Amino acid sequence: MKLNRLRNWALGLIFLAFIVMYIGVFVPVLMPYLLIIGIIMILISVFIYFRVGAMSMQIPTLECPHCHKKTKVLGVEDGCMYCQGLIQVEMAEDGGLYLIPRSKTT
Repeated sequence: MKLNRLRNWALGLIFLAFIVMYIGVFVPVLMPYLLIIGIIMILISVFIYFRVGAMSMQIPTLECPHCHKKTKVLGVEDGCMYCQGLIQVEMAEDGGLYLIPRSKTT
């Protein structure tokens, strides 16, 4: 769920960058500055997408106790990507991960 939030922020940043650059069309004096700001915003968004992709490769996939679909859990406590049910992950004695299900309320 945290990964989806980061992806949503990156997508929103791209749309905001396009809006900033489009405003430059109507204000020719500010066009170079708004273009540079928009390009920087897009580069930040690309960096966010790159980091989320790199993190996504290393995150363990576990089965959600609520909807029984495979989901990725980032951190000790996260939510299912499908049903948004809260999931807490703890280490077992043998080094594996096990889930402690939580309620779906936020």
